[in-house]
Amino acid sequence: MDIQTLKLDLVEKIINTEKTSLLLEISDLFSNNAKSDWWDNVPPEVQDSILEGLKDVEEGNTFTHDQVMCEAKQQYGF
Repeated sequence: MDIQTLKLDLVEKIINTEKTSLLLEISDLFSNNAKSDWWDNVPPEVQDSILEGLKDVEEGNTFTHDQVMCEAKQQYGF
């Protein structure tokens, strides 16, 4: 189901419902979603670290799992 179809389906269900409690829950979902983005609750130093990691991925500065395991085996002998 694409996003437009989903939106239309939800609008139809909202219009056709008579359940006040359900409509209030939907309203709360939208209110809570608009109020807070999880990113805003992350400390700035953690945000910087995440952004730095994403930049590393974009630039190809990463290691595969096999590379990390091989280095760990060599360094720690397991």
